[in-house]
Amino acid sequence: MHIANFSYTGALVAGVIGFIVGAAWYAPFTFGPLWLRYNPAALDNITAGGKLQRYVVSLAGSLVQAFVLAIVLAATSQPDLGAALVFGFLLWLGFTAAPSLVDYLLSRRPMGGWAVDISHRLLVTLAVAFVLGVWG
Repeated sequence: MHIANFSYTGALVAGVIGFIVGAAWYAPFTFGPLWLRYNPAALDNITAGGKLQRYVVSLAGSLVQAFVLAIVLAATSQPDLGAALVFGFLLWLGFTAAPSLVDYLLSRRPMGGWAVDISHRLLVTLAVAFVLGVWG
């Protein structure tokens, strides 16, 4: 298994694009207001300080996601666009969508909030996979 054989630059670009997609998803002109309707307590966190810290953590998370997907694609020797999108979708389905659905159901949080969050995670995952597939 050759997990070191991937483009670090491609993973970095994919991570930054994933972060931008996420920022746009929760912006006031897209799904941010809908998400806040399902998560009203989050408004206190948004208006509180530490905005830079939240952006740094979000960017770091997106970079980790991009680098891990790049490693998975390199390990499977399937760096083309189709494989990247399929692997991205399957990893999202198995390791993001399914567990987070259980979390939402057990915590009795509104399913509308889950729909906004999980759609965001799918879009970011597919955007990262697309960049890696094209870059690969």
